[in-house]
Amino acid sequence: MVRPTQLFSAAILADPRSKQAREGMRQLATGERIVQLCNIEAMEQVRRWKAEFKPDFLVAYAMADTKLSGLTLQAEGGAFRSNRHWYNIKFKCEASPDIEKIVAFEFSVGEEIPESEWETRFLPADDGQAD
Repeated sequence: MVRPTQLFSAAILADPRSKQAREGMRQLATGERIVQLCNIEAMEQVRRWKAEFKPDFLVAYAMADTKLSGLTLQAEGGAFRSNRHWYNIKFKCEASPDIEKIVAFEFSVGEEIPESEWETRFLPADDGQAD
């Protein structure tokens, strides 16, 4: 497992460009807010870990259900999209008591997920934007 020494979710959400995301997070139920905060952290950690990865979407429950215990989310079967490919990811993530930032995070990236599995795992091929 990669255990980063720096965490980024709070800084990302504090950025003025994240105003809409920050406001939307405050509307979420506690569990969903933790999931979304962890997803933000996971994508940024992967991006900084390996330059060839450019994550733009993450599904924490793609291959297995997540487990939420208090403020800690365990995602054993997540997937992230990078450069139009999907990859397995596992992570453990702990939110602060006010659910404003991540205080502990570790992850491991697995193999690329074959395109033949995307549909059954509900992994979108693109972002769905209209032309």
